[in-house]
Amino acid sequence: MSFFTLSGDIILMILEELDPLSLFHFCLASRVIHSIVGHSTALRYRYELSLCGMRDGPPGGGYAARDRLLSLLGYKRGWPTLSQTAEDRLRIAPPTIMGVSGTFLFHASQSPFNNGFEWVLHVYELRSFRMAPKPRLPYYQHNVPFDIRKVAIDASQGLMVLAQVYFPPHQNSAIMAVLHIRNLYVCQEHQQATHPRLCFYTDWWGALPPGQRISIEQVQICGSLVAVSIRLELETGEGTTELIVFNWRRGGAPLRTFTSDILFFDLISESRLIILSQPDEDEDDDNGDSVVTTWERKSDGLYTSERGKRPPRISVCDISRVLDHQLLPETRSYEFAEAWNAVSFMQICPNHSLKDNVSQSPGILFYNDPSLRLTAVTLDFQPHAIPSGCSRKMVILFDQSKLQSSEVEDTVRWEDWQKYCMVLNLPDRADAVQLAGRRLAFFENVKDSSTSPLESSSRVHFLDLNQYMAHFLWSLSRTNPPWRWRDTVAAVSTIFDHRGSQYVRTSTVDTLNMTWIDATEDSVVLYDEREGQCLIRILTFGKEVRAST
Repeated sequence: MSFFTLSGDIILMILEELDPLSLFHFCLASRVIHSIVGHSTALRYRYELSLCGMRDGPPGGGYAARDRLLSLLGYKRGWPTLSQTAEDRLRIAPPTIMGVSGTFLFHASQSPFNNGFEWVLHVYELRSFRMAPKPRLPYYQHNVPFDIRKVAIDASQGLMVLAQVYFPPHQNSAIMAVLHIRNLYVCQEHQQATHPRLCFYTDWWGALPPGQRISIEQVQICGSLVAVSIRLELETGEGTTELIVFNWRRGGAPLRTFTSDILFFDLISESRLIILSQPDEDEDDDNGDSVVTTWERKSDGLYTSERGKRPPRISVCDISRVLDHQLLPETRSYEFAEAWNAVSFMQICPNHSLKDNVSQSPGILFYNDPSLRLTAVTLDFQPHAIPSGCSRKMVILFDQSKLQSSEVEDTVRWEDWQKYCMVLNLPDRADAVQLAGRRLAFFENVKDSSTSPLESSSRVHFLDLNQYMAHFLWSLSRTNPPWRWRDTVAAVSTIFDHRGSQYVRTSTVDTLNMTWIDATEDSVVLYDEREGQCLIRILTFGKEVRAST
């Protein structure tokens, strides 16, 4: 008996029992099923969720399937055409630190207080049209009696972690990295934290000699865990990076520690962590000569002017393993290509989408599917040693689900796992590479002949790595690419091919004055730092949701 000999009501009942992914594959396999789904609001919404790589949010909130579908379709169209629904602007004095964590924008700086100084932290909740609309950006200001080096926020837990480097008043005491576990909205001790201050004693004591420095590189939250990396650096640029993992609810001593000369990490889940590092060469070669390495700094990574011959690698660490020591176990390492040995800069790019097994914000209509979450690694090569087929800047992308741990320590060669990777060449002047779900963002500095040699403007690029988005733009425009979109920000979309699949690249047409960008699931934040002021533009995409009456 053919499926299509069944009555329409029975077919609808069968389709309604399917999960979104199965429904999506049914639509791909049959135009008849696709047509039936297109005439049902509830089924169309579930189909569009899978098409966009999204999951449905929690039920309730007064939003019917029609409301959710309209919001999703607006979100689906907004990003590839750069048609923002709202733009917010902030003009502030140049802060000491600023950035985006989760769905919050923050900036902080010192301010005079009682013949001394205190830190003033400003926090703004970014808009999202996947939630109930807000007339303005919710804003919080906190006065903090210590230096703030990094800020990490998890709104689902009402959690804010402020990282401090503590220099003791006495020479015979160790310099500490301190994590302050605070409530996001009132900046008081978090009610679930047994110990509101988590401390790690470094191997450095007293005041630092001239030319030496200690810095906090990263802070990440995932459920009950918080991880921090600390860089201890000598005047020559050589140094050590310590990675420490705490249970912020339970407090006490670190759960795990890891040490390398240089590393970048991503806390994927409460049981898994990945580390990007470049393994040390043997201190002595066959002739007894030592390998000399010199370094120079960049705000979000480390440059090295000379490295050994080994390429970078990704290490997968199982945090949940019960061990009789605190050292973080490397269960499996994934090597990059042998030809990529002359790396001058490397970084795991931040992904601002929700992690797996982490609660989403209340009231969210839909969100990026955590099982489809990507990891991106950027590599810069030394100008005189760029491998064949590579540009000076390159990004390697892969699904986080492909990085599996192992019961025993082993190494996977590049030849055995490169099929899971997308390797893309970037412009030489690309910067601020980051992810939101499967959307890659970066900006490119562009020299303008009309400006002075010291000034430059920039162009923003978005690569949508959902292979179905190209077909959507074809149907939307019904013309051949490139497609030009005219909104507050003029943009052009093109198609690029990778291993037989087509993907969309959208770029701003006009150059913009900016020095950095941040990208979230809903917004792109453009920073323009100039002498005496900083202009922040927040462009938010989507369609404002209104509950049906």
